[in-house]
Amino acid sequence: MASPNVWPTYSSRIAGVWKTISFEIHSPTGTLLAKPHGDKPLGRVQISPHGYLSAHMADPQRMSSALPSGPSGNAWVQAGDAEVAAVARGVSMYCGYLELFEGSPDGEGEDGGEGDGEGKRLWWQTRVDVSSDPSRMGGLEVRNVELTEERGKQFMVLRPRNDMVLEVSSSWMWYGC
Repeated sequence: MASPNVWPTYSSRIAGVWKTISFEIHSPTGTLLAKPHGDKPLGRVQISPHGYLSAHMADPQRMSSALPSGPSGNAWVQAGDAEVAAVARGVSMYCGYLELFEGSPDGEGEDGGEGDGEGKRLWWQTRVDVSSDPSRMGGLEVRNVELTEERGKQFMVLRPRNDMVLEVSSSWMWYGC
């Protein structure tokens, strides 16, 4: 039996704009392997009160070389294909409606675990409408979701499910803007 979409229960805690504060890749043993976008990643997730998600990530080093014009000195719209591609390869974005569930996508670990700060494990799936990566179009992006609060500030940690080819785990940490 499919779990019900619990978005209405959590929408007031999740809807809004979230700023990326970390993006890390870890080995199965927990060893930090990489910070693909450095110590100060550039990213935002906007989630509407109705559950429409728009996620944007960019490599800040690639973006800074493009402002206000590219390394060639040309305005962005006049930059050559190679210059545009160098920036575009550092950009990842997608959008679509999300559905939020309690439990876990594989049906294991229904109780306990970290999720909403009250012992309920949360995960969402987003049906991708538009993406910078054509292979994601129409597919599902599935994330485990952990919500916490520290000193009055809201934090959200997202961990992809089966998103990587290698045996690694990645996580994004966001705080509410």
